[in-house]
Amino acid sequence: MRPTLLTGILMFCILVCFGYAWLMNAAGAVGAGLGILMVLAVRANVFHTGMRNLASSLTVTRTVDKEILHQNSIINVTSSITAVVKQLTASFEDVIPTGAVLVSGSTGFIDGETTYSLNIPVIGESFFKGVRVTCSDLFFTRTILVAKNAELPKLTMYPTGIAATYQLAGQKAEWSGKERDRPAYIAGMDTRMFRPYIEGDSIRDIDWKLTGKRRELYVRMRMDTSGGRPAMIVDLPPSGVSKEICMDFSETVIGSLNSNDFGDDSQIVFISGAMYLGTVRSGSIEEILARLKRAGTIYPTDNLFRLSHPESIMNLLSRHDKNQTALSARIRELMQQNTGRYPSVFENTVHNIAKMLEDETQIIYITTATGDVSHMTYYLTEMRKYGCVETVLVVGVGTASRKKEVSDIFTRAGAGSVEMIA
Repeated sequence: MRPTLLTGILMFCILVCFGYAWLMNAAGAVGAGLGILMVLAVRANVFHTGMRNLASSLTVTRTVDKEILHQNSIINVTSSITAVVKQLTASFEDVIPTGAVLVSGSTGFIDGETTYSLNIPVIGESFFKGVRVTCSDLFFTRTILVAKNAELPKLTMYPTGIAATYQLAGQKAEWSGKERDRPAYIAGMDTRMFRPYIEGDSIRDIDWKLTGKRRELYVRMRMDTSGGRPAMIVDLPPSGVSKEICMDFSETVIGSLNSNDFGDDSQIVFISGAMYLGTVRSGSIEEILARLKRAGTIYPTDNLFRLSHPESIMNLLSRHDKNQTALSARIRELMQQNTGRYPSVFENTVHNIAKMLEDETQIIYITTATGDVSHMTYYLTEMRKYGCVETVLVVGVGTASRKKEVSDIFTRAGAGSVEMIA
């Protein structure tokens, strides 16, 4: 809070009064100085209250012509505000995001509105800072930043060359036209492999979604005929999963095969829970479709002893359901039968599959996340030993809490990206 010229003159008068009282021992001069000081204190309180009420009554609305941007894009912004201004004179200015450059127009509000254009060269997400408010009266003036609705709208800027577009899963295979979230694609190149960013890489090749997940820069690699291809691990849903989810699952598999350009020679590993169902080449579309038709028909066999220490599963069951006595007994029986046997059949199977795929740098997992998903986390952990980038597509997970639970489990297991397919 800064004093105006009038307040400065009055403060000078106070000093004169106190000085005269000290020299001449005049009580009247002291009273005059204290009177002026009291007036200024009251006016300061009135000013502070009026400014606080103004800030609390301020509402901000911004509209932009685009929220998904590319480098050198021009964004047109229209902002409007309403505020209760009493006994004060106020001016308002929109505060643009950090690093943004004002191209045309003015950020100052006239009659509660302003229109301007700006450019944001900052890669990633950008937010408006708020509204700068300058208030004044006869005695004081102050400028504050009100951050109300500063996060709206959120602007996301991609480097030139990345299209924020989505694909239709299964569209090329003439399945159905249901829309699926697919990763953003880089125009004009294959998107089959990732690797950490090294100095000299083009910023256009950076995959910002994976970078955000890993908190480390990753680039998508161009491929030639001598390069590796991605591999896919398909976790077929067991019996009990609805037909609609099974169809969505199959569409996601076919859509991923098309949109990630697997070619004819990539390896597609089929599993169902802890069961290994075989490996198919990506070019054998008829065999892939035949296996996908088994979705929802596979009986979930008892493979609880697929890990070395099933006590963790038993503890999990006991925490969630006290009536699982039969299943707990079955776990104890399996533990007794397999005491000292290492590695288990499941562990040997996963190890062999991981060894088979050790030269692949991108593994895509597709699952309905049925059951405790420990089989999937084991695959993720084993494949991570070979330094590959792992993406998990989860089909048909219902509630928001379950989605978060599954996403957290796969992220902790080392997945670079986890996508929920509705």
